[in-house]
Amino acid sequence: MTKSNRLYAMTLIALVFLAIPNMNLIDVLPDCVAYLLFLAVIGNTSRKVPYLAECKAALCKLALITAVKIPAFSVMYSNMRYGADIVPLFTLSFVILELILLYSAISNGYAALSYIGERTDASSVREPFRLNRRRTMTPEALKNFTYIFFLIKGVLNILPELTLLTRDNVSLKKTLDELYPAMLIICIFSSLVLGLVWLGYARKYAKNIRDKNDVSDALGAIEALRERRPEAVERAVKKLNTSLTFIAVCGLFIFDVSFQSLGGYNILPHFIYGLLLFCSMFTFAEDRKMRIALSSFTFLFSVTSILNHLFTSRFFEEYTYAILAYSEPAKTQYLYVEILATFEAVFIIAMLVISALIMIGFIKQHTDVSPSDPSYTKSNKRSHRRLIRVTLPLFILSGLINVMKCVNVFLKSKVTLIESAVNPDGIVASSLPAMNTIIVMLCIIYVIYSFVLASTLKDEVKFKYGKERY
Repeated sequence: MTKSNRLYAMTLIALVFLAIPNMNLIDVLPDCVAYLLFLAVIGNTSRKVPYLAECKAALCKLALITAVKIPAFSVMYSNMRYGADIVPLFTLSFVILELILLYSAISNGYAALSYIGERTDASSVREPFRLNRRRTMTPEALKNFTYIFFLIKGVLNILPELTLLTRDNVSLKKTLDELYPAMLIICIFSSLVLGLVWLGYARKYAKNIRDKNDVSDALGAIEALRERRPEAVERAVKKLNTSLTFIAVCGLFIFDVSFQSLGGYNILPHFIYGLLLFCSMFTFAEDRKMRIALSSFTFLFSVTSILNHLFTSRFFEEYTYAILAYSEPAKTQYLYVEILATFEAVFIIAMLVISALIMIGFIKQHTDVSPSDPSYTKSNKRSHRRLIRVTLPLFILSGLINVMKCVNVFLKSKVTLIESAVNPDGIVASSLPAMNTIIVMLCIIYVIYSFVLASTLKDEVKFKYGKERY
């Protein structure tokens, strides 16, 4: 068997494993096997082609998650006596994680194929492929259909399980429990039909690439060009990519994680978020005034954030939120926390505004064709505008989270009691308990978006400096 036939066979087996739906949370053909096969197909190619490294990383995470899911559900089924809702909730969590990683794997995988098609003579990856005598399909249409298939597959996987969630309405719960078997069969059958259609389209595309057999030569040409890449360009790209990684990593410190056993204050100091953001933005800033402004506001933010952290720790050493309702000394002590939280929010927003301006300059300079280049066209301008529109929401979302966290500091001083069956005295909470949940959800969205954005910008940087090798 030739190498192209072997890779085609592995790809086809992986597609079959992904096309077959789960049977009542039991994965008949484990998806982890499919992801491992795709990793074997990619192999060392990820070192040659941009976007494939990100695709490979997502596939590794998918293989791990889907492998862990198999024993996880066994453990959940054996512990259902502790809560009937555990299986539906865990299923929902796994579906969301898989969809996020699948989006990264699919988008980067097709981006890598587009890169090969644009840079080489490998027409099989970019031209429409034939489905039958009359119909053809473009790779872009197949990509969109792939998104739709996995989204619907995920929804159909979780839909029957959501009917099992505990409900106060006994008659409604009984009705949904009775409908569960029929809904399960309908969802499995619908997912199977859609999966077989997707499998047919994907198989035709893979077969077209195998039959033309032009990708191997294309990869050789890309590798030859990569070897001629100047060392200075390699260092520049590595430095920019490191700074983009800082943007993603700093998002992890936007969370407020606190435990009563550790004093009730945030164990992820917020000033680290500002310092990591500063490290990345200072690299991108080419204007001296921007660097001075960024450094000044970072210093002010770091000082106020550290002081806020210390005053919050001091407050929890003596008081709790419940005492604020009647203790004047506690209110006086907490007033310093409120003032520092306000200044912290003001300084971080100023930092974010400056960072957004720096990122706009970075995008124009280090992606596509720079405006100062004589070959700069309207198409390049549209490309920059697109990337700027994708980037700005990250800073807007960060600003919103920091403002809400500041507001939450004031809300927590207006405590209230929530009735609880577990605690007869009630649970002490802020005047708006939902605020904590909203902030956490926004933080999760921010972290996911920051990693996706960093990956996108890395690919754009690679594309720009890779293009300059021609």
